[in-house]
Amino acid sequence: MGARRNGFVILGISVLSIVVSIAIFAYGSLQIAEIDVEEEAIFTGRNGVVSVEEYGGYSVFVVSDYTCDEVEVSIYDEDDSWVWEYFFKDCDAYLNEDGWIYVGYFTSDFEGSLNVEANRQISIIDDVTYFDGGGGAMFLSLPFCCLGLIGLIIAITVLITSKGQDSGFNSGIIIIQPASDPENPISLNGETVQAGAEGTSEWWDASSKPE
Repeated sequence: MGARRNGFVILGISVLSIVVSIAIFAYGSLQIAEIDVEEEAIFTGRNGVVSVEEYGGYSVFVVSDYTCDEVEVSIYDEDDSWVWEYFFKDCDAYLNEDGWIYVGYFTSDFEGSLNVEANRQISIIDDVTYFDGGGGAMFLSLPFCCLGLIGLIIAITVLITSKGQDSGFNSGIIIIQPASDPENPISLNGETVQAGAEGTSEWWDASSKPE
């Protein structure tokens, strides 16, 4: 019974952990949905220069008056002998914000500035904004979810194992059948002996009596 009780305790904690992870993830999703691109933008315009951090990530948006396919963007670093393109177009509608269409992203491998050219006015935001605005909460939900799933596996294993042990339970009670049945007397040397009866002469006493 102790193993089964532990199994149910682990099961309850695991389910609670999964529920908490879902709640945290939902909260983070709502926070991200409320990001104001225009307010958070580090660059707005068609041509210019945008400052970047080393190993930074950035998202590019255009106002919803246009579609993603209508926008051409180039974000690059230029030297005397080469031009390195950083922008990747990605028309993922899931990342659209209120009044803004997501058109792509870029990452930087150095701290400095990059050149920007676009055929429509665009806005660029630092992806750290997502983390501060709800992405951190969504990331925090992952450990709770993992712990909950691991707990479910452990709880199910414990419950199945304990059930198998209970089905083979032995009470340990041993029933001893009497060697003789009082209702069926034993006959020894021609005389009947009632097993367990008080005052009955032993067979050797009966045979040794003088006639």
